[in-house]
Amino acid sequence: MKPGLLGASCWAVMLLCLPGVALAQRQLHWDSVEVDATLEASGALRVAETQTMVFTGAWNGGERLFDLRPRQKLSLISVSRWYPGGWRELTEDSRLDDVDDYAWADARTVRWRSRAASDPPFANTPIRYLLRYRMSGILVKEDAGFLLNHDFLFAERDGNINRFQLRLTLDPAWQAQSAVPEMYTAERLTPGRGFIVTLPLHYAGTAVPIALDSSRPREIVMGVGFLLLALGLGLAAFFAREERHGRFAPLATDIDEAWLGEHVFKYPAEVVGAAWDEGISTPEVVALIARMVSEGKLESTVSKSGSMTLNLKVDRSTLEGHERTLVEALFFGGRVQTSTTQVQSHYKATGFDPVDEIRRELEAAVEGVMPPGPKPPRLRFAIQILFIAGAGLLGFDLFARRDEAGGAIGLVLGSLLLLGVAWGAGTSFRANIHWGLRAAWACLSPTLVAFVAAVAFLWFVAGAGIIESSLVLVAGVIALALAVLLTSIDAMTSRHRAAIRFRKRLASGRAFFISELKKERPALRDEWFPWMLAFGLAKRVDDWSTRPASSTGWTDRSSSTTWSSSSGSPAGWTGFSGGRSGGAGGGAAWVSAASGMAASVSPPSSSSSSGGSSSGSSSSSSSSGGGGGGGW
Repeated sequence: MKPGLLGASCWAVMLLCLPGVALAQRQLHWDSVEVDATLEASGALRVAETQTMVFTGAWNGGERLFDLRPRQKLSLISVSRWYPGGWRELTEDSRLDDVDDYAWADARTVRWRSRAASDPPFANTPIRYLLRYRMSGILVKEDAGFLLNHDFLFAERDGNINRFQLRLTLDPAWQAQSAVPEMYTAERLTPGRGFIVTLPLHYAGTAVPIALDSSRPREIVMGVGFLLLALGLGLAAFFAREERHGRFAPLATDIDEAWLGEHVFKYPAEVVGAAWDEGISTPEVVALIARMVSEGKLESTVSKSGSMTLNLKVDRSTLEGHERTLVEALFFGGRVQTSTTQVQSHYKATGFDPVDEIRRELEAAVEGVMPPGPKPPRLRFAIQILFIAGAGLLGFDLFARRDEAGGAIGLVLGSLLLLGVAWGAGTSFRANIHWGLRAAWACLSPTLVAFVAAVAFLWFVAGAGIIESSLVLVAGVIALALAVLLTSIDAMTSRHRAAIRFRKRLASGRAFFISELKKERPALRDEWFPWMLAFGLAKRVDDWSTRPASSTGWTDRSSSTTWSSSSGSPAGWTGFSGGRSGGAGGGAAWVSAASGMAASVSPPSSSSSSGGSSSGSSSSSSSSGGGGGGGW
């Protein structure tokens, strides 16, 4: 060997011999684990577990993880350490600052301190500990008797166990159906291996032993039954009422210009738009501007930059209602001409929302054309009471058990999320009067999710004993689920029969426009454009205008239209282009400019604008006991 290599090898050996290097890696194994267990007449298991742990490295101490199954209970009696002269009990102290302190790290893990932070690391140091505890609920009730299926060791560990022995004693009240050895033994158990004893038993005592019962507690059965009954009755009442009032009746299909004049065009476009979906937003403002332009009350021009200029062509004193309100807001200061730039500049300090300006008077106009009748009772107060009660009951029940506080927060936040989704889906269903049964079930999905989750939680979590059930817990879950159900029903319930029929006729007109816009020669007129805007069909009109034409002899639809056949579209339909948009040019450009005029102006302190409301052999998984152990 070369001298340089020899010298490097010597230095490496010397470094490995230094205590700090040799003990840098922590190691732990068990020289032995000895268990003395007694099955009491009550069915509980009393255990004395002696662990001889061998520490190497800077360990703080040891720990024992108990694998507790649903409805099992553990009572730790004592933790002791062997010293020359006998066993010495450890002191329970949550700080674990001193040697021979022990404390619960969580609901199933107990830890004890074996070494002070200032002490030198362990060097293959054996320490014996004795854990005394009592477990109940380890027996399983069977038709022929009882079954003990218990892991007397802890499989979740990092080190080997050199030797294991178990002495199992049965109270005379228990008779084993197979032989019970005087001593169970095993050697060289690697991590992941436990020691499961499966023993059929017959009970000869007079009392009722403690055993796992897979049946659900009475309050769980009653709670789940009530939830299912409430869901069934609530949905049945909703669908029966909506069906009776004609909510799911088909739309009219025999529509022509005369029908539209009788049922749609007799009302102002913006009123039609607000009535058909029961919502007021930017399309209603744009439709109002378009109608007033079409009627000659306003004149519009659109610049190349997309800004709109409006000229007032009538005396403002002749206008009434929301027309007058919008004109006063846009033509501020008594002017007769205004533009998008001027409106935005004027209101930049105070903020401005045209939707809010006309909302009250437009809603009154809608009520004026809507057939009279009783409005359905709204359930918002009941929903608020149920949610507050449910959150309060869960907080009272689960926060009292500190380890379940996170579950309570999750249930409440999940319910709050479902409330919001249910309300949004419900209002969408009510707005879209043309939606049918399939859409109704889709919009009820948040409620169905809430009830499935509530039933699953009660039956498979609380009912199975994963957490302790109580009447307070069941009542809290029921209250939250009912809040989601009532939210969906409240949001989805339509008005009375006559109002539904009125809105259905408007929706039929909208469907006619949509159907015609799919054709190359739609039976439409440019003067109907404000109603198309009110129905939210501006994009469909734009799509029609830019759709490539087939070779049938008709020319570019973005300008004046010429037809080679005598049939097809009325001569008055150009897609609101060719100057019919009040001198604005193409309909899409006009709508974009009008939308800018109708957009809200946010004050400096606001970062966003609102556009009004929107419309549109190892351990067995079946055995009890087991758990883990090691150091920390």
